[in-house]
Amino acid sequence: MKIERINLKTTTLQILAVTAFLSLGFLLKVNMGNVNEVYALPLAKQYADPTWVPGDWYYNEPTGYRLLFVALLGHLTVAWGFLATSIIGRLIYYTLISSGLVLLGRKLGISLAPLLVGIGLFLYVNHYQGMVAQEWLVGGVEAKSFAYGFLLLAIWLMLGGSYRLMALMLGLSASFHVLVGGWAFLAVVGWLLWKRKQDFADISYLGSVLLIYFVASGFAILPVFQQLFTPIPSGSIEPSYLFVFLRHPHHVNPRSWDSDWWLLPLVHLLILAISWFLLQRKQQSEEPSPQHIARRSLVEFTLITLVPFVLGLAIAPFDTQGKLLQYFFFRLGDIMLPLNSYLLFVCALEQTFIGSKQRLFSLFCILLLSIAVSILSVNFYHSLIALTQFPGKEQGVEPEWQDMCTWIKTNTPHNTLVISPPVEFVNFTWLTERPTIAKFRLLPSVSASVIGWYERLNDLSGDINPWPSKDSKKDNRSEIRQALTTGYYSLQTPQVESLMLKYHANYFVTRTEHQLELPIAYQNSLYIFYQKGE
Repeated sequence: MKIERINLKTTTLQILAVTAFLSLGFLLKVNMGNVNEVYALPLAKQYADPTWVPGDWYYNEPTGYRLLFVALLGHLTVAWGFLATSIIGRLIYYTLISSGLVLLGRKLGISLAPLLVGIGLFLYVNHYQGMVAQEWLVGGVEAKSFAYGFLLLAIWLMLGGSYRLMALMLGLSASFHVLVGGWAFLAVVGWLLWKRKQDFADISYLGSVLLIYFVASGFAILPVFQQLFTPIPSGSIEPSYLFVFLRHPHHVNPRSWDSDWWLLPLVHLLILAISWFLLQRKQQSEEPSPQHIARRSLVEFTLITLVPFVLGLAIAPFDTQGKLLQYFFFRLGDIMLPLNSYLLFVCALEQTFIGSKQRLFSLFCILLLSIAVSILSVNFYHSLIALTQFPGKEQGVEPEWQDMCTWIKTNTPHNTLVISPPVEFVNFTWLTERPTIAKFRLLPSVSASVIGWYERLNDLSGDINPWPSKDSKKDNRSEIRQALTTGYYSLQTPQVESLMLKYHANYFVTRTEHQLELPIAYQNSLYIFYQKGE
């Protein structure tokens, strides 16, 4: 019992250390700014308090796969506000991810300092943390944040043969984010069928594992059925095409990636191969230890997560409507390969250096961490000072825009719809607490609603067609955003009046250069707020 208490204490301290390391880099970084929580937390608030902005089209769409997330964080958002919920939510899932990383590191035999170095390499060497599909593990609060935390715990349990608890963690991962958890489940099943079929000879045991998984993944069932069985409006364009080629090409369309995209996967595969070579050479003359078996298993699992990645590359040239690519074939491998490569790399180095060399290696790791922590601490301090002006520059809120939003919130009727730019000011609704028509960034999670998003953006772009030709499969988001913005600021008075009539809106917010023959309700140096004429 004494040893267990010491182990528990040591593990807890290591989890706190990793959580602190993650927090220094990300806890106060653009809270409610240019991260996905800018729409995830308002969704949660609207779910918990349907009277908040009941007239907003996007925030009252079905929650889809985010149901468990909004159910857990919604009331916290209502009670404490967006900033506090952003910080608390990040701390919670940073701790969850840290727990998975520490336990996984202990399973592999990695000491704390090398583990932190490996985590640092993953977080700060890769610009997006992922390789090419711009996936990330640590950042703002959203549904997939928690899904990845439970996935890391599931991998640790998988390596240790605790399959019932593994099934529970995988199920929770799927409940928070059906695609993260779903791809992880398939990868785990693939690894188990390849390496551990004998562990499931007992049918009743296999049944209990599957039952635990399906019960724990219960929140994933509804969005799956919504995706498969909700009727899609007939038309000339497929929701999957809009999703893959117009809104999320950077995540799911390889044809939109830079021509040298393959270099990063190749580099990480090389790091993985070198790491395994060093670890294998260390074990050649010895009986494989449990730690070595866990390392080998993690290498195998990592390679299995690349199977969907390769499959996505194979189908990309033929999936012209994005019907398959919309399921994020690249998501899991994009994270697992670099993360596990760096963990195994520092593990291999720690195992390679022995005696006095190992002490030098530890000192080198501590030196690197000291430099990193010093830099992160300075950035953390500046972010902390910036938060005293929340919402401010880090949220993309300049004083004039804050002034306009405050006036709208104070002087317009609750739930009155305001027409606002389709690209700029994604923060409009949570700052003003007033509904708007649509934003390019705010794409509904249910396919049946994506056509509505497309049509609303068409209306807001006026005479300009913002969409590229269907033959173009590159990343056109910059051109689309520019066209939508140009179209909005080119709207003439009759067009604005038609929009007001169609969407039952009484107000239109724009920049001061955009002059219309409508009554002015409020104006400052940068923005002007028109109201519907009599």
